[in-house]
Amino acid sequence: MARTRKPTASTRLARRLVPIALVAAALLLVTFSIRAQADVVTVQGTAADSTSTVQVVAQRVTQPVRDLIGWFGDIRSAQSERDQLAAENATLRAALAKAEVNQQDADELRGLLNYVKSPAFPATDAYTPRAARVVARSPSLTSSTVVVDAGENAGVQVGDPVLAGVSDTADIGGAALIGKISSITSGTATVALLSNADVAVGATVAGRRGADGILQPSAADPSVLVLGFVRGSSVVQPGDRVVTSGFLDPAGRLASAYPRGLPIGVVSEARQSDANTYKSVLVVPWVDLGSFANVVVLTGGGTS
Repeated sequence: MARTRKPTASTRLARRLVPIALVAAALLLVTFSIRAQADVVTVQGTAADSTSTVQVVAQRVTQPVRDLIGWFGDIRSAQSERDQLAAENATLRAALAKAEVNQQDADELRGLLNYVKSPAFPATDAYTPRAARVVARSPSLTSSTVVVDAGENAGVQVGDPVLAGVSDTADIGGAALIGKISSITSGTATVALLSNADVAVGATVAGRRGADGILQPSAADPSVLVLGFVRGSSVVQPGDRVVTSGFLDPAGRLASAYPRGLPIGVVSEARQSDANTYKSVLVVPWVDLGSFANVVVLTGGGTS
Protein backbone atom coordinates (compact mmCIF):
# COMPACT_ATOMS: atom_id res chain seq x y z
CA MET A 1 0.00 0.00 0.00
CA ALA A 2 1.42 3.35 -1.03
CA ARG A 3 2.07 5.95 1.53
CA THR A 4 0.48 9.43 1.34
CA ARG A 5 2.97 12.29 1.42
CA LYS A 6 2.19 15.00 3.88
CA PRO A 7 2.45 18.65 2.61
CA THR A 8 5.43 20.42 3.72
CA ALA A 9 5.36 23.62 5.68
CA SER A 10 6.36 25.66 2.67
CA THR A 11 3.56 24.17 0.64
CA ARG A 12 1.04 24.97 3.30
CA LEU A 13 2.34 28.56 3.51
CA ALA A 14 2.05 29.00 -0.29
CA ARG A 15 -1.51 27.78 -0.26
CA ARG A 16 -2.37 30.36 2.36
CA LEU A 17 -0.65 33.25 0.55
CA VAL A 18 -2.23 32.66 -2.89
CA PRO A 19 -5.77 33.74 -1.86
CA ILE A 20 -4.38 36.73 -0.07
CA ALA A 21 -2.40 37.69 -3.18
CA LEU A 22 -5.45 37.29 -5.37
CA VAL A 23 -7.51 39.48 -3.06
CA ALA A 24 -4.77 42.08 -3.01
CA ALA A 25 -4.51 42.00 -6.81
CA ALA A 26 -8.25 42.39 -7.10
CA LEU A 27 -8.20 45.38 -4.78
CA LEU A 28 -5.41 46.94 -6.82
CA LEU A 29 -7.32 46.41 -10.05
CA VAL A 30 -10.44 47.99 -8.55
CA THR A 31 -8.38 50.93 -7.30
CA PHE A 32 -6.72 51.42 -10.66
CA SER A 33 -10.11 51.22 -12.41
CA ILE A 34 -11.63 53.85 -10.13
CA ARG A 35 -8.65 56.16 -10.61
CA ALA A 36 -8.75 55.66 -14.36
CA GLN A 37 -12.40 56.59 -14.47
CA ALA A 38 -11.72 59.66 -12.36
CA ASP A 39 -8.86 60.61 -14.65
CA VAL A 40 -11.11 60.18 -17.68
CA VAL A 41 -13.80 62.34 -16.09
CA THR A 42 -11.17 64.91 -15.18
CA VAL A 43 -9.73 64.88 -18.69
CA GLN A 44 -13.22 65.17 -20.16
CA GLY A 45 -14.05 68.08 -17.84
CA THR A 46 -10.78 69.77 -18.69
CA ALA A 47 -11.41 69.23 -22.36
CA ALA A 48 -14.92 70.61 -22.00
CA ASP A 49 -13.60 73.63 -20.12
CA SER A 50 -10.95 74.14 -22.77
CA THR A 51 -13.55 73.87 -25.52
CA SER A 52 -15.81 76.34 -23.74
CA THR A 53 -12.90 78.73 -23.27
CA VAL A 54 -11.97 78.46 -26.93
CA GLN A 55 -15.58 79.11 -27.93
CA VAL A 56 -15.78 82.21 -25.71
CA VAL A 57 -12.48 83.56 -27.08
CA ALA A 58 -13.54 82.83 -30.65
CA GLN A 59 -16.86 84.55 -30.06
CA ARG A 60 -15.17 87.63 -28.64
CA VAL A 61 -12.65 87.74 -31.47
CA THR A 62 -15.26 87.36 -34.23
CA GLN A 63 -17.87 89.63 -32.60
CA PRO A 64 -16.55 92.87 -34.24
CA VAL A 65 -16.57 91.15 -37.63
CA ARG A 66 -20.12 89.96 -37.12
CA ASP A 67 -21.09 93.42 -35.89
CA LEU A 68 -19.53 94.98 -39.00
CA ILE A 69 -21.36 92.56 -41.28
CA GLY A 70 -24.59 93.33 -39.44
CA TRP A 71 -23.89 97.08 -39.73
CA PHE A 72 -23.45 96.80 -43.49
CA GLY A 73 -26.67 94.80 -43.63
CA ASP A 74 -28.47 97.49 -41.66
CA ILE A 75 -27.02 100.18 -43.96
CA ARG A 76 -28.30 98.34 -47.05
CA SER A 77 -31.68 97.88 -45.42
CA ALA A 78 -31.81 101.56 -44.41
CA GLN A 79 -30.80 102.64 -47.92
CA SER A 80 -33.49 100.44 -49.42
CA GLU A 81 -36.09 101.89 -47.05
CA ARG A 82 -34.84 105.42 -47.81
CA ASP A 83 -35.15 104.86 -51.56
CA GLN A 84 -38.61 103.39 -51.12
CA LEU A 85 -39.71 106.32 -48.96
CA ALA A 86 -38.21 108.79 -51.43
CA ALA A 87 -40.14 107.15 -54.26
CA GLU A 88 -43.34 107.20 -52.21
CA ASN A 89 -42.77 110.87 -51.30
CA ALA A 90 -42.20 111.77 -54.95
CA THR A 91 -45.42 109.99 -55.89
CA LEU A 92 -47.33 111.78 -53.13
CA ARG A 93 -45.86 115.16 -54.10
CA ALA A 94 -46.83 114.59 -57.73
CA ALA A 95 -50.33 113.56 -56.66
CA LEU A 96 -50.60 116.61 -54.41
CA ALA A 97 -49.40 118.95 -57.17
CA LYS A 98 -51.87 117.39 -59.59
CA ALA A 99 -54.66 117.73 -57.04
CA GLU A 100 -53.78 121.39 -56.47
CA VAL A 101 -53.74 122.07 -60.22
CA ASN A 102 -57.04 120.25 -60.62
CA GLN A 103 -58.47 122.30 -57.77
CA GLN A 104 -57.27 125.52 -59.39
CA ASP A 105 -58.79 124.47 -62.72
CA ALA A 106 -62.04 123.54 -61.01
CA ASP A 107 -62.22 126.92 -59.25
CA GLU A 108 -61.50 128.84 -62.46
CA LEU A 109 -63.95 126.83 -64.55
CA ARG A 110 -66.60 127.17 -61.85
CA GLY A 111 -66.12 130.95 -61.92
CA LEU A 112 -66.43 131.03 -65.72
CA LEU A 113 -69.54 128.86 -65.63
CA ASN A 114 -71.08 131.04 -62.96
CA TYR A 115 -70.38 134.10 -65.11
CA VAL A 116 -72.05 132.59 -68.17
CA LYS A 117 -75.11 131.74 -66.05
CA SER A 118 -75.19 135.04 -64.16
CA PRO A 119 -77.52 137.98 -64.89
CA ALA A 120 -74.48 139.92 -66.14
CA PHE A 121 -74.07 137.68 -69.17
CA PRO A 122 -77.29 138.60 -71.06
CA ALA A 123 -75.78 142.06 -71.57
CA THR A 124 -73.32 140.32 -73.89
CA ASP A 125 -75.96 138.44 -75.88
CA ALA A 126 -74.17 139.38 -79.10
CA TYR A 127 -71.30 137.14 -78.00
CA THR A 128 -70.89 133.37 -77.73
CA PRO A 129 -68.58 132.05 -74.95
CA ARG A 130 -65.77 129.69 -76.01
CA ALA A 131 -63.80 127.95 -73.27
CA ALA A 132 -60.04 127.59 -73.81
CA ARG A 133 -56.95 126.58 -71.88
CA VAL A 134 -53.62 128.42 -71.67
CA VAL A 135 -50.91 126.44 -73.47
CA ALA A 136 -48.09 129.00 -73.46
CA ARG A 137 -47.19 132.14 -71.57
CA SER A 138 -44.84 134.95 -72.50
CA PRO A 139 -41.82 135.19 -70.18
CA SER A 140 -41.72 138.95 -70.67
CA LEU A 141 -43.70 141.25 -68.39
CA THR A 142 -43.72 143.98 -71.02
CA SER A 143 -45.21 141.82 -73.80
CA SER A 144 -47.72 140.16 -71.44
CA THR A 145 -49.33 137.60 -73.72
CA VAL A 146 -50.61 134.05 -73.42
CA VAL A 147 -51.54 131.49 -76.06
CA VAL A 148 -54.78 129.51 -75.73
CA ASP A 149 -55.88 126.32 -77.47
CA ALA A 150 -58.85 127.80 -79.35
CA GLY A 151 -58.47 129.58 -82.65
CA GLU A 152 -60.18 130.36 -85.90
CA ASN A 153 -61.70 126.88 -86.13
CA ALA A 154 -63.58 127.61 -82.87
CA GLY A 155 -64.90 130.92 -84.16
CA VAL A 156 -62.29 133.05 -82.36
CA GLN A 157 -61.47 136.37 -84.03
CA VAL A 158 -58.93 139.12 -83.47
CA GLY A 159 -60.32 141.66 -80.99
CA ASP A 160 -62.54 139.21 -79.07
CA PRO A 161 -62.65 139.93 -75.30
CA VAL A 162 -61.12 137.29 -73.03
CA LEU A 163 -62.10 136.62 -69.40
CA ALA A 164 -60.78 134.37 -66.62
CA GLY A 165 -62.52 132.98 -63.56
CA VAL A 166 -62.30 134.61 -60.14
CA SER A 167 -63.09 133.53 -56.61
CA ASP A 168 -66.70 133.37 -55.46
CA THR A 169 -65.80 135.89 -52.75
CA ALA A 170 -65.28 138.54 -55.45
CA ASP A 171 -69.06 138.68 -55.95
CA ILE A 172 -68.78 139.98 -59.51
CA GLY A 173 -70.50 137.21 -61.41
CA GLY A 174 -67.60 134.73 -61.53
CA ALA A 175 -65.24 136.15 -64.19
CA ALA A 176 -63.30 139.29 -65.07
CA LEU A 177 -61.66 140.76 -68.14
CA ILE A 178 -57.99 139.89 -68.72
CA GLY A 179 -57.41 141.11 -72.28
CA LYS A 180 -58.32 140.55 -75.93
CA ILE A 181 -57.33 138.35 -78.84
CA SER A 182 -54.41 139.89 -80.74
CA SER A 183 -53.65 137.17 -83.32
CA ILE A 184 -54.99 133.75 -84.32
CA THR A 185 -54.16 130.52 -86.11
CA SER A 186 -56.55 127.73 -87.03
CA GLY A 187 -56.18 126.07 -83.61
CA THR A 188 -54.70 128.70 -81.27
CA ALA A 189 -55.00 132.34 -80.37
CA THR A 190 -52.72 134.87 -78.70
CA VAL A 191 -54.23 136.95 -75.92
CA ALA A 192 -52.81 140.41 -75.23
CA LEU A 193 -53.34 140.93 -71.50
CA LEU A 194 -54.39 144.12 -69.75
CA SER A 195 -50.78 144.48 -68.63
CA ASN A 196 -49.65 144.66 -72.25
CA ALA A 197 -48.48 148.13 -73.27
CA ASP A 198 -50.42 147.85 -76.54
CA VAL A 199 -53.77 147.31 -74.81
CA ALA A 200 -56.09 150.21 -73.92
CA VAL A 201 -59.56 149.67 -72.52
CA GLY A 202 -62.40 152.12 -72.21
CA ALA A 203 -63.42 151.77 -68.54
CA THR A 204 -65.48 153.46 -65.86
CA VAL A 205 -65.77 153.44 -62.09
CA ALA A 206 -69.10 151.79 -61.42
CA GLY A 207 -71.62 154.06 -59.72
CA ARG A 208 -69.45 157.18 -60.06
CA ARG A 209 -70.90 159.70 -62.50
CA GLY A 210 -68.37 160.99 -65.00
CA ALA A 211 -65.59 158.66 -63.79
CA ASP A 212 -64.80 157.37 -67.27
CA GLY A 213 -61.36 157.04 -68.78
CA ILE A 214 -58.82 154.92 -70.63
CA LEU A 215 -57.33 151.96 -68.75
CA GLN A 216 -53.70 151.09 -69.51
CA PRO A 217 -50.91 149.26 -67.67
CA SER A 218 -48.74 151.16 -65.23
CA ALA A 219 -45.22 151.81 -66.50
CA ALA A 220 -43.85 151.40 -62.98
CA ASP A 221 -45.75 148.23 -61.98
CA PRO A 222 -47.19 145.85 -64.62
CA SER A 223 -49.47 144.29 -61.99
CA VAL A 224 -51.30 147.59 -61.56
CA LEU A 225 -53.48 149.35 -64.14
CA VAL A 226 -54.02 153.08 -64.48
CA LEU A 227 -57.38 154.58 -65.41
CA GLY A 228 -56.39 157.90 -66.93
CA PHE A 229 -58.29 160.96 -68.16
CA VAL A 230 -60.90 160.69 -65.40
CA ARG A 231 -62.44 164.10 -64.77
CA GLY A 232 -61.05 165.74 -61.68
CA SER A 233 -64.54 166.56 -60.40
CA SER A 234 -65.46 162.87 -60.21
CA VAL A 235 -65.52 161.33 -56.74
CA VAL A 236 -63.55 158.07 -56.69
CA GLN A 237 -62.86 155.98 -53.57
CA PRO A 238 -60.58 153.01 -52.90
CA GLY A 239 -62.59 149.79 -53.23
CA ASP A 240 -64.80 151.11 -56.04
CA ARG A 241 -65.31 148.63 -58.85
CA VAL A 242 -63.98 149.31 -62.35
CA VAL A 243 -65.79 147.87 -65.40
CA THR A 244 -65.69 148.27 -69.15
CA SER A 245 -67.54 151.31 -70.42
CA GLY A 246 -68.04 150.25 -74.04
CA PHE A 247 -66.29 153.53 -74.92
CA LEU A 248 -66.03 154.43 -78.58
CA ASP A 249 -63.76 157.25 -79.68
CA PRO A 250 -65.40 159.08 -82.62
CA ALA A 251 -61.98 159.46 -84.20
CA GLY A 252 -61.64 155.67 -84.22
CA ARG A 253 -58.32 155.61 -82.46
CA LEU A 254 -59.56 154.03 -79.21
CA ALA A 255 -62.62 152.07 -80.31
CA SER A 256 -63.56 149.57 -77.62
CA ALA A 257 -63.62 145.87 -78.36
CA TYR A 258 -65.43 145.16 -75.09
CA PRO A 259 -69.14 145.17 -74.25
CA ARG A 260 -70.23 147.44 -71.45
CA GLY A 261 -70.07 146.25 -67.84
CA LEU A 262 -67.37 143.55 -67.89
CA PRO A 263 -65.63 143.48 -64.47
CA ILE A 264 -61.96 144.52 -64.48
CA GLY A 265 -60.76 145.32 -60.95
CA VAL A 266 -61.01 147.60 -57.95
CA VAL A 267 -59.68 151.07 -57.24
CA SER A 268 -56.66 151.13 -54.94
CA GLU A 269 -55.88 154.87 -55.11
CA ALA A 270 -56.94 158.08 -56.91
CA ARG A 271 -54.31 160.70 -57.67
CA GLN A 272 -54.76 164.30 -58.82
CA SER A 273 -52.43 167.25 -58.77
CA ASP A 274 -53.68 170.79 -58.23
CA ALA A 275 -52.68 171.80 -61.74
CA ASN A 276 -54.19 168.75 -63.42
CA THR A 277 -57.75 168.65 -64.70
CA TYR A 278 -57.84 164.85 -64.66
CA LYS A 279 -57.42 162.11 -62.07
CA SER A 280 -55.21 159.04 -62.42
CA VAL A 281 -56.95 156.10 -60.77
CA LEU A 282 -54.87 153.07 -59.82
CA VAL A 283 -56.71 149.78 -60.40
CA VAL A 284 -55.85 146.28 -59.18
CA PRO A 285 -57.23 143.62 -61.58
CA TRP A 286 -59.60 140.99 -60.19
CA VAL A 287 -57.55 138.29 -61.91
CA ASP A 288 -53.87 137.69 -61.20
CA LEU A 289 -52.61 138.09 -64.76
CA GLY A 290 -49.71 135.73 -64.16
CA SER A 291 -51.48 132.67 -62.73
CA PHE A 292 -54.74 131.76 -64.52
CA ALA A 293 -54.92 128.59 -66.63
CA ASN A 294 -58.41 128.67 -68.16
CA VAL A 295 -60.25 131.39 -70.07
CA VAL A 296 -63.47 132.11 -71.91
CA VAL A 297 -63.39 134.00 -75.19
CA LEU A 298 -66.47 136.06 -76.10
CA THR A 299 -66.74 135.37 -79.82
CA GLY A 300 -69.06 136.76 -82.46
CA GLY A 301 -69.18 140.36 -81.28
CA GLY A 302 -67.16 141.84 -84.09
CA THR A 303 -63.85 143.67 -83.88
CA SER A 304 -62.86 147.24 -83.22
